[in-house]
Formats: sequence, structure tokens, C-alpha cells
Amino acid sequence: MKYAVAAIMALLLSFNVLADLTAQENRLKDMLLSGDMTQLKTASKQIYNAKVANPEVLDIAAEILLKKYPYATRSDIDPLAWLARAIGASENGRYYSVLAEVIANTSNAKLERHAETALEDLPGSTGEQFVAGMYALPEGLYSKEADADVVRHLKEKMLAGDLSNLKQAAKEMTAKEIRSQVLGDLAAEILFTHYASTRDNQLDTFAWLTNAIGASGMGRYRDLLREVERNGNHRKLRRYAEKNLEALSGEATEQYQKGMFSGPLPEYAF
Repeated sequence: MKYAVAAIMALLLSFNVLADLTAQENRLKDMLLSGDMTQLKTASKQIYNAKVANPEVLDIAAEILLKKYPYATRSDIDPLAWLARAIGASENGRYYSVLAEVIANTSNAKLERHAETALEDLPGSTGEQFVAGMYALPEGLYSKEADADVVRHLKEKMLAGDLSNLKQAAKEMTAKEIRSQVLGDLAAEILFTHYASTRDNQLDTFAWLTNAIGASGMGRYRDLLREVERNGNHRKLRRYAEKNLEALSGEATEQYQKGMFSGPLPEYAF
């Protein structure tokens, strides 16, 4: 009986793989393959709610999850948690090993919890199990960006000279929890230069800089954030400095001092 059920499942799987995608499934496939995490989250929610079961769609979802989860940053977790739930909603045991791997290896408690819930929706490990590489994603899609490329890109934005680019860079550093002394020192120098005379139009951007420093976790910036907490000329900036100080490592390390970043800085007046 067990072998008969397995044969039926394999036949159904083969049929589904060969079946034409519906208009909805084609749209969801395009969203998954967009490379955009916002679209990935939206598509995952729709797959979950509609209980999409076509393996051609689910194989893409499984490949993305396996490729992305090992280096997921804080901003990635919610989309990936929805991706796991979408896979579970299919009730297809083909993806049991995918969710089991995420549960066993992820270091993020939220993703682990959602993968466990998704795994409970599956009937068990049935049929051929999906493994990484069974679906060939376009080259570079959802790959980890090279560290040097990230640093260069964000440094350019931070030195562009306007508050908009500086704020966007700080937000990206925060979301990706980037640990880079080059970027951290640049953010620290900007704060040292402006924290005691921050104008209202600069306040939100510089508050994001404290978030970026906090997200790095680097104890090198403890003295800086203590100084901003005590002497910043805006209560909001002092509050953000206090909050992010708690996120920094307590390790004994050289503290950043004003002037350690030697390059010229823009005024960030607009």
C-alpha cells in the first residue's frame, strides 16, 4: 500500500510539473524571480493564502529559500518566513527536507519558528525530495553581494553630499546589519562632526546613522554613542544613541576618535 501511494504521488507530481501554469501562477513565478524582497514577500503571502500547489512554482520558492536563508539579514527574515509558510501550505511532502534543513541550520529564531509551523503542514517526507540546485535560478539572483561591492556602493552614497543618499545608505546598513569598519568609521565621523549642532532637517538622517552603527554590533563605537547620548543637541538623537549603545559589543577594543577618518566630508545641508 505504501508503495502504491508513493507511485500515485510521483504520477501526480509529474503531471503537475508538466501542466501549464495558470495566469496567477505565471504572475507569482515572475514575482518570485524578480530579485526584489518586497515582491518575494507579496508573492509568498499570495501562494500561502491561495494554497498554490504547482511544483513548478514551489520549486522556485524552495530554491530561493535554500539559497537565501544562510546569510539572511534582519530585513530578509519576514519575506523568508512567509516563503517557508507558503511551501508548507502546499501540503506537498516533496519539500520536507527543505524546511527540515532550514530548521536545523538557521540562526534566526523567527525563521526557525515559521519553518517548524510550515513543516507541520506537510504529510511527511514523501516522494523525491527537493534539494538545492534542482531549479536553476538566473545567475546572481538572490546571491550574497560581495562585501567589497557593498562597502564601495554605500560609501559612495554616504559621500554623495546630500541627506537623502546618506539616509538611504544608513537604512541599508541597518537592514543588512553590515559590520564594516570602513563604513562604521565614516558614519562615526559624520556623527562626531554634527551631533552637537544638528539642524532639524538633518535629525532623522543622523538618527539613522546611530541605527547603522548599532546594527553593526561593533564595540569600537561605544564611546561615540555615549558622547552623543550625553551631549547631542536634540533629545531624539540622544535617545537613538542610547538605544543603539545597548546593541554594541562589550569587547575591549580601540575606540573611534574624531579624525580617524581622514577624508573630507560634505556639509549634508540639504
